[in-house]
Amino acid sequence: MYSYIDMHCDTLLQTLDKGSGWLYENKGMQSLKLMHEAKQMCQFYAIFFPPRQEKRNPPMPVDEDFFHILCRNFHDEIEKHQDIVAPARNYDDMKRNWEKGLSSAILTVEDGRMVDGKMENLEMLYQQGVRAIALTWNFSNCFGYPNSEDKNIMQKGLTDFGKDALAEMNRRGILIDVSHLSDGGFYDVAFLSKKPFIASHSNSRELTPHTRNMTDDMIRTLAERGGVAGLNFYSEFVNSRRDGVTSIEDLVAHVMHFIKIGGEDCIGIGTDFDGIENVPMISNPTQMPLLFDALQKKGITPRQLDKLASKNVLRVIKEAMK
Repeated sequence: MYSYIDMHCDTLLQTLDKGSGWLYENKGMQSLKLMHEAKQMCQFYAIFFPPRQEKRNPPMPVDEDFFHILCRNFHDEIEKHQDIVAPARNYDDMKRNWEKGLSSAILTVEDGRMVDGKMENLEMLYQQGVRAIALTWNFSNCFGYPNSEDKNIMQKGLTDFGKDALAEMNRRGILIDVSHLSDGGFYDVAFLSKKPFIASHSNSRELTPHTRNMTDDMIRTLAERGGVAGLNFYSEFVNSRRDGVTSIEDLVAHVMHFIKIGGEDCIGIGTDFDGIENVPMISNPTQMPLLFDALQKKGITPRQLDKLASKNVLRVIKEAMK
């Protein structure tokens, strides 16, 4: 049984409409209760900012209010269930939690638009417990530009503020997440960041040609910088069949490719649970042993499985998160 770390899920978003209790137990793919049942070491819980043009009833609060609502839901539920889970803001917290038999929950942000070009907002996120930020989602913001079918956009890098913010994130101990970022932005991060960075939920573009995935050169670059990519379970990023099905064999193929191109130290897990439309064959934490069993049958060693499950991400957390 490999206790694993998942670098991305969108479960927190549901608490906006369904209440904070949804985080503990729900009908979705991830929850605090499922973490406990699966003996999951850690889950990164993202505060994802939906696109403004998306119609919601009731309307979505302004970004700052939205952040504080979800942040409060996250902390309230963990406080209620401190017998099974505890917050973590760094490696020492995670180690302490695990030694006590507790899973860890790390608060992250997906789409840094709320920072709005102000370093004081970055500081506020840090003080609220945010320890990783996906710089962009699918739209440009103060950090830079997103992945795109438009080659001109895809080649654009970070803004001047984005470059300055990287240094502050390194100093502060906030993990830089390049999932959803443009290719140009990825290489800016790789060149400028003094600490390892992550692609929390991105797969191989060689196997599945989607702009959200990473080229082989990007995989090698990530590995050279000591970073880790999280295996995404969304079918559009896993295969080109367009049948909405994510098979275990598809996931295994991406893991094998990452190890082949970047080595065994650059791959982890980033399911994207509750942020994906399809229901993969592995659809909650209790089913994760199916992936590890399939990889073992393909010849992946216990050492490599241990790195995939947790050790690679733990190393990055220890080096880059404070």
